[in-house]
Amino acid sequence: MIESGASPSSSFPSDNIVVEEDRRKQERHIAMLRLAKIKGAAGEGWGFIKNLSATGMMVEVHPNFELGDTVSAMLTEEQELTGTVRWRKEALAGVEFSSPIDIATVLTKPNESKQGRVARLPRIEMKHPINIYQGSRLIHGDICDISPAGICIRTDHVFETGKNLRLSVPELLDINGTVRWQSGARVGIVFSRRLPLDDLMVWLSTFYRATRVDSDDLADLSKDTQKNGSGETAADRLPYKVIGHDDLGKEILIDTLDSATEALTQFKATSKFFYRVSIRNADNEELSIGTIVLRAFDEERAAAKA
Repeated sequence: MIESGASPSSSFPSDNIVVEEDRRKQERHIAMLRLAKIKGAAGEGWGFIKNLSATGMMVEVHPNFELGDTVSAMLTEEQELTGTVRWRKEALAGVEFSSPIDIATVLTKPNESKQGRVARLPRIEMKHPINIYQGSRLIHGDICDISPAGICIRTDHVFETGKNLRLSVPELLDINGTVRWQSGARVGIVFSRRLPLDDLMVWLSTFYRATRVDSDDLADLSKDTQKNGSGETAADRLPYKVIGHDDLGKEILIDTLDSATEALTQFKATSKFFYRVSIRNADNEELSIGTIVLRAFDEERAAAKA
């Protein structure tokens, strides 16, 4: 029965409006810069979610993910987004979620996990030697996992909870930390201050360089360029300017280099002496660390092919 003042067609616009609003909400992209662990068959590492919608996200990564790969982005140990790589452009990747997400839930940063623990940043698992200094005593161990906030190591030494330590990792700055827990040979250490993310990303990149570098991958380097969505040639990318920044914003040109690998090496060597170090291209545009790492991979592949 149709009520007074209504018509059979009057309900349809209202339904259409609701549907349209739902569609717009799903398509809305929220710009952000959120740290996450990006993981896939090609490897895992730290990356940034740069924008987000209910159906997908744009992430900046440096593992060599390819079109069609399934990847996940972990914002905390309890929060993971999974999808498929639909496009690549150097360090940027577009990921389509396997099912729509609730953006409000993702953007909320929970203080506690389901088990009542404080939600923690996800950690990168690895095995890598590390030297631990307790005062003047040197203790050898292996890294089990690492995040910008802390590290888990394996060692036969028994530590006292609350003990201050100095950690030394080849090619990574010395780090001060405090023992938070020990279970058998595994020891959890929280850093006195978070690691600079760029330094950690560059250091972790050494673990990706052996990934997918075989005869099949080296068949045609130009195919990799097409997969990454970049039309640049090697000549277009030169030179690289490594620039140091002090805490007042003053810029100092450290070096001008002809390869991404050399620029990356210079970045690692000088980052400890400046408030921040950046790398720019010939057009004076700042390049992300993810982009530089990927270009260094391309150079290594080209050298292997030659």
